[in-house]
Amino acid sequence: MHPVARSRSVQCPTEMPRTAARLEEAEDAMGARRIARLARVVEGTYVSAMPNPDPQSPPPPTTVLVVDDEDGIRQALDRFLTRLGYRVLQAASGAEALDRQAAEQPEVMLSDIRMPNMSGVELVPKALAADSDLAIIMLTAIDEPRTAIECLKLGAYDYLIKPVDLDELEMSLQSGLRQRQLEIDRRELEQWLAREVAVRTRDLEERTTVVEDIALAALAAAGDWPGASDAVEKLAKEFGTSPDDVRREIRKRRGAAG
Repeated sequence: MHPVARSRSVQCPTEMPRTAARLEEAEDAMGARRIARLARVVEGTYVSAMPNPDPQSPPPPTTVLVVDDEDGIRQALDRFLTRLGYRVLQAASGAEALDRQAAEQPEVMLSDIRMPNMSGVELVPKALAADSDLAIIMLTAIDEPRTAIECLKLGAYDYLIKPVDLDELEMSLQSGLRQRQLEIDRRELEQWLAREVAVRTRDLEERTTVVEDIALAALAAAGDWPGASDAVEKLAKEFGTSPDDVRREIRKRRGAAG
C-alpha cells in the first residue's frame, strides 16, 4: 500500500517569487518603495539571515516514538529503526505516549490504531495539540479506509497496514520528516518576513511624518501665492485627507509662527 499523505498546503521556502509578490502587494497598500526593494532582495537575504548550525556539531538523531500495546511489535520496530539511525522511544498506551512526548519531544510518532483505553484515533489530536509539527504515521492490522481517513483528517501524516513493509515504512518516515521540516521552514519564513515588514513600515511612517511636517511648514511660510490652492489639493491627496484639513493645519502653523 502506498503511503497516503495528509493534504496540507505547504509553501516551500525555495518558492521565493511568491513571497516577493506578497511584499510587492504590500507596497501598493503602504506606498513604500523600500518594501518593493525588500521583495527583490528577499531571495538572497533569507538564507543568510537564518542561523546556521555549528558545522562541527553533528545534528542529534531524529527521535521516533513507537506506540503499540503489543510488546513484540514495539521491539521489532525499535530494532529496525535503530539500525536506520533513529533514536527510538516506546510507549504501550496512548497515555504513556503523551507522557513520553512531553518529556522527550520526538519528531515522529508511529502509533497503532486499535489500543485499549485510548485509541490511536483519540491519540492523534492530543499529540498534535502538544506539538503541531509532529509527524504521525498510523499502523493498523486491518485495512479500514474510513478510520484511516479520519486519522488523516485529524492531522496524521500517513497510515500503513500491518505487517508493515519495512521499505514502505522507511519511505514514509523520510517523507513525513521532509513535510515536517517544510512546515517549520514556512512558519519561520513568515515570521521573519513579518518582522522585516514591521521594521520597514515603522521606518516609512517615521520618514513620512518628517516629510509631511516639512511640506506643511513650507506652505505655511510661503503665504498666499498663485499656486497655493493646487499645492494644497496635491498635499491633501498625498496625505489621504481633505484640502480643508490641510488649510486648517497651515493656518495653525502660521498662527504659531506669528
